[in-house]
Amino acid sequence: MRNVSIHKWIICLLLFIPVISGCNNSDDVQEIFTGKTWRMTFIAKDKEHRWYPFPGVSEGVINSYISGTRSFSITFTGSTSDNVIAGNFIGTGSVTMDGNWSANGETNAFSTSISKSSVKDSKDTLGKYIIAAIKKSTSYLGDENNLYLYYKDGNETFFIAFKPEI
Repeated sequence: MRNVSIHKWIICLLLFIPVISGCNNSDDVQEIFTGKTWRMTFIAKDKEHRWYPFPGVSEGVINSYISGTRSFSITFTGSTSDNVIAGNFIGTGSVTMDGNWSANGETNAFSTSISKSSVKDSKDTLGKYIIAAIKKSTSYLGDENNLYLYYKDGNETFFIAFKPEI
């Protein structure tokens, strides 16, 4: 009787091993960042999910990004080694930029180095905030359907949110 009980425990433990080994605490950074173009949906203060009212940015400018009259999209390319991805990025739309980037799938660290950037329309007062968001980003959260790049401005934490372009 005792042998049967021990055998049941051993079988249960062996069946549980695949469950444990299938879990890890790192992101698939290649899947998250590359193979798609990310379209900006909004910039917000941490824990809020609505456009942040930046100083000097009118509701009309924000509405132009909501309606699609203005836009910003970013495409990441790169290769992964030890769950860290690094490569180049290109930003297009109302704001253009390019440079280098990297992300760590275990720590969620993110960084960019912008080579050049510009805002196409001088009346687009949000453009400089988009550039600052990409330049200052230090971490990310997301998956293949949502991407959030987090950055600090003064004592406040903000994020720029993206969805894949269709």
